Amino acid sequence: MATSVIEICNSALLDLGEDAIMSLGDESKAAALCNHRWPAVRDAVLRAHPWNCATSQAELAAAAASPLWRWECRYVLPSDFLRIVHIVGTGGALVRDWEILGGSVLCNEAAPLFITYVRRETDPRKYDALLAETLAARLAATLAYPLTGSTSLAQSCWKMYQDKLGEARGVNAREGVPESVTPTGWLGAKVGRG
Repeated sequence: MATSVIEICNSALLDLGEDAIMSLGDESKAAALCNHRWPAVRDAVLRAHPWNCATSQAELAAAAASPLWRWECRYVLPSDFLRIVHIVGTGGALVRDWEILGGSVLCNEAAPLFITYVRRETDPRKYDALLAETLAARLAATLAYPLTGSTSLAQSCWKMYQDKLGEARGVNAREGVPESVTPTGWLGAKVGRG
């Protein structure tokens, strides 16, 4: 388990044979590249799988303005949204016909809408050890060419990232019981579940 962004960045840099940094504000090319690339790398890896540590649920109310055509309802996504995992309607059934457009979910389902989604988890202390290693591997793959000029090292790092991603996804997917898509609480009681 990582304790900080710097720890993840230093893992990536050490894999590339670079010196460790003390902060993202250090006066070095490595620190500047880590500072610039970290947010995009983090979001890309989090979007790649519904990680347990970054999965959340939300109840969405219909927006005041409806879509112009095709869909009847628009629901604004949470500000930390990265990826939809499931959408469930008020009756507890999985919503299968929808699309994301401009930060909103568009569909024909009446409000409220319940989503399970991958959120932008910015606290590295919540990442398990395999996810932290996967993040470091993708960061190393991203930084390999700018820091070393070696395309073969960049390709090798990308392969390492893919291997670590596969391992981390596998372990993460085996933790816990498969998620029920039926909302709990008052809605579950209302429809006879929960």
